[in-house]
Amino acid sequence: MLKLILFLLVIGGGLVGGSYAGARFAAGKVVGPQPPAEIGKVQTRFAYDGIDNVPGKPRAWVVTYGPTRIPGVRRIEIYVSVTGQLLGTQPKGVDALIAPFRPQET
Repeated sequence: MLKLILFLLVIGGGLVGGSYAGARFAAGKVVGPQPPAEIGKVQTRFAYDGIDNVPGKPRAWVVTYGPTRIPGVRRIEIYVSVTGQLLGTQPKGVDALIAPFRPQET
């Protein structure tokens, strides 16, 4: 019985870890591999009660950047499903908001 419990804990931990990694990877696609310092520090949490801003109020990962130095934007939230699918962002159009702060390619 102890082996079964340990096995389930290891599998569950692996699934949660994989889901978290998928959420961070999906958020990285939105803000880029090296997010500009102007968007602030990153925090990740799982919304067990669901996300009000997304239709159907799904349970999902919320990756938050802030406080930002972008005028009119206090924080950026990126919503990612447990399978790593991007569900949305708050505010809309995050790419356009952070584009001026990304390093210029030469």
